[in-house]
Amino acid sequence: MMETYLQYIQNVRKLSDATVISYRKDLSVWFEYLEEWEIPSFEIDKQIARSFIGQLSREGLASSSINRKISALKGYYDFLIKRKESPYNPFAGIKSMKLNRTLPVHLSDSEISHLIALTGDDFLGKRDRLIFELLYSTGCRVSEICNMKCQDLLKSNPLVRGKGGKDRWVFVGSEARSALREYLPLRDLCLRDKNNDSLILDAAGKSITARGIYYIIEKYIVRSGFSKKISPHTFRHSFATGLVNEGADIRVVQELLGHSSISTTQIYTHTGIERLKQVYRKSHPHGKKKTGETL
Repeated sequence: MMETYLQYIQNVRKLSDATVISYRKDLSVWFEYLEEWEIPSFEIDKQIARSFIGQLSREGLASSSINRKISALKGYYDFLIKRKESPYNPFAGIKSMKLNRTLPVHLSDSEISHLIALTGDDFLGKRDRLIFELLYSTGCRVSEICNMKCQDLLKSNPLVRGKGGKDRWVFVGSEARSALREYLPLRDLCLRDKNNDSLILDAAGKSITARGIYYIIEKYIVRSGFSKKISPHTFRHSFATGLVNEGADIRVVQELLGHSSISTTQIYTHTGIERLKQVYRKSHPHGKKKTGETL
């Protein structure tokens, strides 16, 4: 039944391949727990579910990982109930664990400009510049960048398909448009399959993968000398942080990022508050924090 559920969330709910893989692992951990303790399916109740969550916590699993397992198992048992394979959901009513949310790492505009300045004038350099510009200009996920087609960028506001198969408009800035104009002629020369409409190509002239973009960013981070841990998602954080710092409404930022819940977007309000604190401490005559004080 697990495989049937995974096919359902992939084909019907349109969850990403990465999410399906994560859910498979989460469900497998649950079934291994039941097998280890020799718990038959008819004995599974809320107490068993809580014991499972407690064991994960004692093992030191991160709250975010435990919450994902709770979400996966709630969805799985809801699916079983609809198919009349289970009388109830043992995870219904079990609350997610409180997260110790840390502020996301982001790059300043000058840091991103420094990375872009490291790109070259050949095909790979022009491509890398376009990747950086698109990630920063649109706030797209790396998978969304990989799935962009040439025809998408001919529109002033491309439509991208995000998590759960949800579409949203993104905006491509002037710097990204400039990078696109310089890249496209070289892309056409390097294209391996003339029927391939993928915008971003790898060195072999084929559609680039998410792992390929990770590798490209890692290469430039080494060149830059940055000590921050940076991934494609860092550009997304930088996009959102920049908007909030410039006064953008959090609901607008939510729409631009494609977040289904405002609670996911609200982490960026904290980055805005941190910036305000820094300005206050630096600018106000009595704003400098004394030893041992918190603000």
